[in-house]
Amino acid sequence: MSSIRPLTMRLPRVPQPLDVARVLAARRARGLVAVFDVDGTLAPIAPTPAAARVPVATRRALHRLARRRDTLVGIVSGRPLAQVARLVGPGLWLAGLHGAVRRAPGGRVVRLWSDEVARTGTLLARTLAAGLRDVPGVVVEPKGPVVAVHVRAASPAGRARARNLVARSRPARWSLLEGRRVFELRPDGLPRKGDAVQWIAAGRAGAAILYLGDDATDEDAFHALRRDDFPVRVGGVAAHRERGGGRIGAATGARFTLPDTTAVGELVTTLAARP
Repeated sequence: MSSIRPLTMRLPRVPQPLDVARVLAARRARGLVAVFDVDGTLAPIAPTPAAARVPVATRRALHRLARRRDTLVGIVSGRPLAQVARLVGPGLWLAGLHGAVRRAPGGRVVRLWSDEVARTGTLLARTLAAGLRDVPGVVVEPKGPVVAVHVRAASPAGRARARNLVARSRPARWSLLEGRRVFELRPDGLPRKGDAVQWIAAGRAGAAILYLGDDATDEDAFHALRRDDFPVRVGGVAAHRERGGGRIGAATGARFTLPDTTAVGELVTTLAARP
């Protein structure tokens, strides 16, 4: 008599609260590479990109952490590099535009895109700005090889209209990325956050890697980490609802979580002070 095995469904992994003691133990054993996203991770989400600020206490703790001999500190953001530097200050490993532009401490700026890609980005930004100029609350931000359309202040109808136009405007061999109340167009092949994390981590080979991010674009960095590293998703249900696509409990590469930017600031302070 044959038996029928019940059908089982593999549930998505649910990130667990970050155990800071494990991070400290890993640092004592191997050293630590600590990499942070900016908006929604170090800095609270603001109504517009220009209004965002990293809290003074968090910024000071970042630089105390970077002065430790057992820790290398990096920042990876979708913002242009100049904005990242303004928000966190000098002396850190910095990657902007999700890793397409980089600067090591004391080093030169390295841009990883062609003039042709930059020209396409400029034309796209102009086209989108013209098509969305009558939609209240929409901000089109040209970022060289990337074009961002911010819709945080727009109505649901305005967000839908913006997304439709961005999707229709996408050139061949370009991708549409959806984040927390933002749509981005970027060329295929441009470095992503996972590439940026690997570039930073190469500065301290063999160390444990801690990466914190809050958005759909951070998934690439989460998946780039090893099994014994610390991929941390920041934010609760409200943050998840703003991420591009995906239901609560959807699959993520993060194995750990922190509730908000306040908790991130407390983590940075602890890492800077504790052995």
